[in-house]
Amino acid sequence: MKPSHIVLFLILLIVVLFFPLRILQFVTLLYIAGVGLSLLYSRIISRYVTVRRKDSMLRAHRFEPMEITLIVENRSPLPVAYLNVLDEPNYFFASEPGNFLISLRPGERRILTYPIESQHRGQYSVGPALIQGSDPLGLFPFRKKTEESQTLIVYPEVLPLSLKSAEGLPAGTIRVENRVYEDVTRYRSLREYLPGDALRRVNWKASAKTGQLFVMDYLPLLHAPVLILLNLNSEDYPMRFRYHRIERAATLAASLVVHFLSLRQEIGLIASARLDREEAVPATEIRGSHEHATALLEMLAKMEAAPGSRDFTQALFAAGIEVPVRTRLEVITPTLSELHCARLRQIKEKGCTVEIFLLGEQHRSYRQTYGREFRILSVQDFGSELIYQ
Repeated sequence: MKPSHIVLFLILLIVVLFFPLRILQFVTLLYIAGVGLSLLYSRIISRYVTVRRKDSMLRAHRFEPMEITLIVENRSPLPVAYLNVLDEPNYFFASEPGNFLISLRPGERRILTYPIESQHRGQYSVGPALIQGSDPLGLFPFRKKTEESQTLIVYPEVLPLSLKSAEGLPAGTIRVENRVYEDVTRYRSLREYLPGDALRRVNWKASAKTGQLFVMDYLPLLHAPVLILLNLNSEDYPMRFRYHRIERAATLAASLVVHFLSLRQEIGLIASARLDREEAVPATEIRGSHEHATALLEMLAKMEAAPGSRDFTQALFAAGIEVPVRTRLEVITPTLSELHCARLRQIKEKGCTVEIFLLGEQHRSYRQTYGREFRILSVQDFGSELIYQ
């Protein structure tokens, strides 16, 4: 209770006790009763009106709209004439602010929603929500913050990719044109015999019926585990467009995860970056499950550029991750030096395929220098098309 209210209450009490005029006493007592009931009403409403969140955690990609849901409940036997519910979206863009003015019947529950969109990847929190109200006379307003907040994980933006697969292990899930990878357990069709076809492929039963030689045709499928090597050393990126290109690199890494997950390939990640403010190299084993892909996306969401510049290829050997034969190493970097290429050659000599995705203006000179040894692709700075060859 405010000091002014206490002073007014004392004055009214003096009037009741020392001024015996009944009309004055009656009006004073009525006013005191009204103030007391208003105080009681305000205390009950502030205690028994609650706000909670439908979800404790939300996940979405960058630029993808999300919906925040608040559940407001009046657990008291009294109606609420008006209640202002305010939720702070913090780092997010809200096309409709989370500010609501509502009324509640006794025991009523209301569901309030508003959309938000994140311009930045990362892990954030929304809330706590603030509720404001008062008694019907407006004498005793109250403000109360809820204890609940909501965690939002914003993955990098994911864009479609079109990548060709040429080398790998047989009996996989990626369809190719090379007949070396034909899977004899995946029958496709019968076709006429061509010179050079092995006799073991001839379907003698079909040939006997038609009087012409036919051979079995099988689907050529390969399997190639994928390891993404991501360079997020801040000083490797020039000052001009530094933040944008770092985000573009994270977008490419996330797009690669989703692309190869759709092809049912095993995926791993090594990054020269900081995770949870630590300097240790973020790395995960090569695995193939939706849960593992989600963990990779969460890692990319929380990852920050590492200060300075260091040899990002050294992480290939320092991380202690087993790299199987025929692994497809996807390197994302703005720079490429002879030292980097020397380490990548070691991986290539172990039977792995190395693809390098270059960001920035120097991709042409790097392609001229190292294009004969590695497949080099350039990353677009803007637009929905990420790479061009």
